Amino acid sequence: MVILGIGGFSHDSAAAIVCDGKLVAAIEEERLTRIKHQGGVPVLAAQKCLEIAGISPNEVDHVGCYMQPVKRLLRRIPYRAFQALRSPVYSAAYLAYELVHNLEYVVGMRRLRGSQTRLHFMEHHPAHAASAFLVSPFEEAALLTVDYIGEWAATWFGIGRGTQITRIHSINYPYSLGVFYSAITDYLGFRRASDEYKVMGLASYGEPEYYDEFAKMIRLRSDGSYDIDLSWFVCHYAPGSRVGYFSKKFYDRFGPPRRSGDGLENRHKNIAASAQRVLEDVVLHLARALQKKTALQNLCMAGGVALNCSMNGRLLREGPFNSIFVQPAAGDDGIAIGAAFQLYYQMTHAPRGYVLEDSCLGPSYSNEEIRSVLELAKIPYEKTTNVPKRTAELVAAGNIVGWYQGRMEFGPRALGARSILADPTRHDMKDLINRYVKHREEFRPFAPSVLEEHASEYFEGCVSSPFMLFVYPVKKEKQGLVPAITHVDGTARVQTVSRKINPLYYDMIAEFARLKGVPMVLNTSFNVNTEPIVHTPIEAIRCFYGTGMDALVIGDCVVVKK
Repeated sequence: MVILGIGGFSHDSAAAIVCDGKLVAAIEEERLTRIKHQGGVPVLAAQKCLEIAGISPNEVDHVGCYMQPVKRLLRRIPYRAFQALRSPVYSAAYLAYELVHNLEYVVGMRRLRGSQTRLHFMEHHPAHAASAFLVSPFEEAALLTVDYIGEWAATWFGIGRGTQITRIHSINYPYSLGVFYSAITDYLGFRRASDEYKVMGLASYGEPEYYDEFAKMIRLRSDGSYDIDLSWFVCHYAPGSRVGYFSKKFYDRFGPPRRSGDGLENRHKNIAASAQRVLEDVVLHLARALQKKTALQNLCMAGGVALNCSMNGRLLREGPFNSIFVQPAAGDDGIAIGAAFQLYYQMTHAPRGYVLEDSCLGPSYSNEEIRSVLELAKIPYEKTTNVPKRTAELVAAGNIVGWYQGRMEFGPRALGARSILADPTRHDMKDLINRYVKHREEFRPFAPSVLEEHASEYFEGCVSSPFMLFVYPVKKEKQGLVPAITHVDGTARVQTVSRKINPLYYDMIAEFARLKGVPMVLNTSFNVNTEPIVHTPIEAIRCFYGTGMDALVIGDCVVVKK
């Protein structure tokens, strides 16, 4: 049976294909259109998934889509009609937008059908939960999904057993942790719904000076849930994208919002730190109540908020669960995986048979195709018979190296297929990469890729973290050895690398360890600040020559700038 899953539409659209219970491919549309956070119908991603699977559209049995449009309209229209008393123009515009948006969504999804294909509109949060639980190593787990908004729910709690997902309860919009964090992101001068990770990085530079007041905005309830004091916000009835998310009450207390490009004051850093701490405390509160209710030791998380790896790391250290699984595309793009597996198990009643261990689910290009591109562009290169050793030598010599190998990753993290690599032992390397390659804010940290069996030697409590979704403290005695990946607060967003999953990347890091005595490299995504991660060899070459990278290892070819 062939199932095509569709994630996202408003933003971050993606496609995934499951054939007879195995995830064959998953791709974000942005990688193909080169428009970051691309929304709409993922036509190109769906076509590429079918191409990788080697099947035609008419061989697809079912298509699972990321949201139920009727349920969305039935919940949102009455709410917006009621808000017309406070904001008539915006409410009318929003109602018109909802009708047009949902019509485009339904019509667009129908375009993906083949002649024998059935179309299914899945419920948003259960599909989120399925994207983690149904590909996790757990036969049973508590489920927690946290995002901006689904059809109407913003935070959702459930239980997964076998192939069944059961809702416990949910918290609805406008009581949304995703809205709260997006509001802070917008207030601090970053792009809402895409730059939340910048707030997370900035938080480490501040102190939670405003924690008590933020904790009054998001109030913990004795039943294990929360509510939000809406007097601090206007975005639940007014256009936050134009007037800001917060009310006059917030600006009177915390000052005017920062404009994009302005300098960062201590006030901004402390607001980020306070918001991050409150988010972590609320999710810890939710997790403790969920564990008490379910008595389960495993947790699966999804939703955009589950990409907050500082929160995830604290939840793992201080929370009640022994194990936590978050899949690499926890946002709306990852629903493509959840929708496909939900449908597969519903239609076949087959037992669980797949665990997601590798995020490299996209297209790949052969060495012959890569060499053809280099030769057509008249780019001199050397062919190496030992890619890991040659790359390790370049990195150990202080070069910033583009690494383009195998299938492209699914999700926002580069995990050893489309990466930029550097020496983590150099104190100046973070500044060099920011200055010559990434051109991004200096407060944002870089991550390590570490050999799995050595992770616990450098990072407290780290045994396995293959998708770079948990922050761990760097052991104090090791921080001086790896300054380029140690954040200002003494932590790192760790990716563990096993030989079983990515032998080429593993062997390269092992060669670097032999040369420098440290079993890790600095790993950041192969792109510049405003673009998606590179997809094709041509894009990799353009990025290489358009930045200050020193060398490019692409397939078995090595290009070194003079």
